Amino acid sequence: MRRWSDFPEDNRDRSVRQWLAGALQSGLPDLQPSERECWALADRIVAGVDDRSRTMLEVVERRYDEGELDRMAGWMDRVIGGEPVQHVVGWTDFRGLRIACSPAALVPRPETEEVVEWLLEGMEGVSPHAPGRPLRVLDVGTGTGCMALAIKAARPHWEVWGGDLSDAALDLARQNSAALGLEVHWAKGDALDGHWAPWPPTFDGIISNPPYIPSSESSAMEDLVTEHEPAMALFVPDHDPLLFYTALFQGAATHLAPSGCMVAECHSKFTRQVADCWQLEAAETEVLCDLQGAERAVRIKRH
Repeated sequence: MRRWSDFPEDNRDRSVRQWLAGALQSGLPDLQPSERECWALADRIVAGVDDRSRTMLEVVERRYDEGELDRMAGWMDRVIGGEPVQHVVGWTDFRGLRIACSPAALVPRPETEEVVEWLLEGMEGVSPHAPGRPLRVLDVGTGTGCMALAIKAARPHWEVWGGDLSDAALDLARQNSAALGLEVHWAKGDALDGHWAPWPPTFDGIISNPPYIPSSESSAMEDLVTEHEPAMALFVPDHDPLLFYTALFQGAATHLAPSGCMVAECHSKFTRQVADCWQLEAAETEVLCDLQGAERAVRIKRH
């Protein structure tokens, strides 16, 4: 444990965040993070101790004791050492849900929250493929389960499935499901297997954030990602960057209900190619842009 003299003299919330942000900026010179990025990291570290809003903690003049400061300092050291802050603290926020994170699956990104919204919008007015049954949705390559769980939280009456080839990822998804009290059906399956067994035969909605980064791009990526997140969830062969989108399209042709909707997050370089690939008779295909204007996903709606 650090000595009390190692911590800021003022143990109130704002001073502690300022201390963490300054130490992070000094400790991460190679990454050259901005002051704003360091404050964001400090906020995540503080949230691991008390996840109330910064405004609330300032109003109540939250003070941190020596044990709490020591814990945050240890987390800060690990972040400076190269670990994702979400792994260090153990969770991240996704559409208001606390999602546990580990090296077993990709850390949920804020931009992926928009992909969930695009599916929910696309499902408006869709009727269940089987009368008398709830709408059924599949998250292909579910990872932490964040998208499946966010859909279930937003539409509790839907039947939601999460599938992944990784046993470790499915264990993490089940852990998140139990912690949140959200019932999702988790089943191991391979998106590249055209039969999509053992998932049900028909879905009204399909969502996916599949691997889409060409292997050759790995050398230009941060070690924070390549050394701590599963390669099988990130990379595809250079010669076949649309590998998973082709599989999703083939799966949709068989498993997506006649009035169903499918959305997948994409690499910005290949979004238009995915849209060209996703052409079904009696269906509308569209490219979707995120809040920054980047082409982020493709959505197909059958009529």
